[in-house]
Amino acid sequence: MAVTFTPNIGLAKVTEAELAENWAVGTELAEDNNLIIEDVTDINLITTTPAVIGATTNPNFGAGAAQLEYSNVEGFIFGTFSIAAIDPGVAPGTGTGAYGIALPFLADVTFHVVGATLTDVPGVAHCIGEGYMIDANSIPFSGTFALDIVHIAGVAYLRMITEGYTGKTVLWVGPSTPNAIATGDSFTGTFMYKSA
Repeated sequence: MAVTFTPNIGLAKVTEAELAENWAVGTELAEDNNLIIEDVTDINLITTTPAVIGATTNPNFGAGAAQLEYSNVEGFIFGTFSIAAIDPGVAPGTGTGAYGIALPFLADVTFHVVGATLTDVPGVAHCIGEGYMIDANSIPFSGTFALDIVHIAGVAYLRMITEGYTGKTVLWVGPSTPNAIATGDSFTGTFMYKSA
């Protein structure tokens, strides 16, 4: 049987002459192509425990944890993360600047504008996602945030950029801002970016 292959995922297609002669009797190509499509669209989700860094010392989430789940679809990284702080041992870390949540791949800097430090002013780097934080002790500090991206020492990190609210004194979520993390606090978010 004379076939050609599509350039994107390698599906087999018969030539016009073969199609005219055998279109009603051959099912082999359809079966093979269905297996190829199933394989290509079966995207595995990868779960990791990302490092979460502070500008000076890193936070500790006690009995809670940080979790990141992502998929790599031809170089585009789609993912979600959750962080929960549960006593004993919760500590916010120290330093002026945002928390950084480690990502699995560096961003493509020809596609994205990427920050260089945890203290870069928001708006320098591209927004690549959004999320929500719950401050168990202070409802006014719960709310949405944007996610941007920075590269530090060969690692890509998400930064949580806070929304506007009355009394806001800082630009991002960090060791003491908008409030020091404590047991019951949590952060969740989704992101998408092009990898390097």
